[in-house]
Amino acid sequence: MAGGSTVRPDLAQKVLRAAESLGYRTNPAARALRRGKAGAVALVAPGGDMEGLVGPFIGTPIQSASATLLEHGFQPVLLLEDGRNTGTLVRHLSSGHVDAAIVILQREALLMFRQLDEMPVPIVFVGHTSVELDAGSVYVDCDNYGGARLATRALLAAGRRRIATIAGPAYYLPSTHRLQGFLDELEEWGVKPGPVATGDFSLASGSTAMAQLLRRAPDVDGLFAASDLMAVGAMRVLEAAGRRAPDDISIVGFDDTVVAETANPPLTTVRQPFREMGVRAAELVLQMLDGATINEPVQLPTTLTVRESV
Repeated sequence: MAGGSTVRPDLAQKVLRAAESLGYRTNPAARALRRGKAGAVALVAPGGDMEGLVGPFIGTPIQSASATLLEHGFQPVLLLEDGRNTGTLVRHLSSGHVDAAIVILQREALLMFRQLDEMPVPIVFVGHTSVELDAGSVYVDCDNYGGARLATRALLAAGRRRIATIAGPAYYLPSTHRLQGFLDELEEWGVKPGPVATGDFSLASGSTAMAQLLRRAPDVDGLFAASDLMAVGAMRVLEAAGRRAPDDISIVGFDDTVVAETANPPLTTVRQPFREMGVRAAELVLQMLDGATINEPVQLPTTLTVRESV
């Protein structure tokens, strides 16, 4: 029966009472098979960095999406894409082995979504790496712009006024959103922005960028780094120069990873809701498999995790 409307109401009530007395519960796997053909959903992740699969950026959304899919009777299937053999991935997604896909996009996978445009299955992306995703794609991301404003506001509230930033790569959309949030928050407070240096989100690039900033603005007293790793790299250079947070300079990062917790001092940072992003992506896929039309992207709020660097 399963909610069908072709059964006489009196008979349906008898069946429901009998099912309740017998302790019957709906089988989620059977319901999944009715909604889809294979009862499986692909989780596509960039495979170039295997360590990333257990980290927060890729591993956490995969874990939370998998748990949500399993709760609803779908089997998650992990597929890795390293950019060298996309044809295999496309064939797998087109062959009927899976009913939908959740694609984890990071900066290493900027081109992946272009290769999936013609897929016959619903696709939800985790991450918003390029403006091209805006054209009819379904994605879940965090509020990078709002998070940067939170970070900058924390520096301003701490009394800092000579504030610099280490931005991410200009080709990566979250980098531009974080930089714009930094600039807009300063403008709202009437504070002139300090110098901008660019890194690639790595610890080493944060050190290099901080050395550049100190040469350009040796009196800088606040720093917003667009990733935790770059913030920690900057801390090392600052300490070598005799500048320590929070006494001489306040520092805020972005991501809220274990690197922020273990930094010396522990880093105040913007939290990306990695777990919630995976859950929401899975929920959207399930809705699409039930026939829903999703027209709007989902942007989840960021929050500030306050530690000792401000």
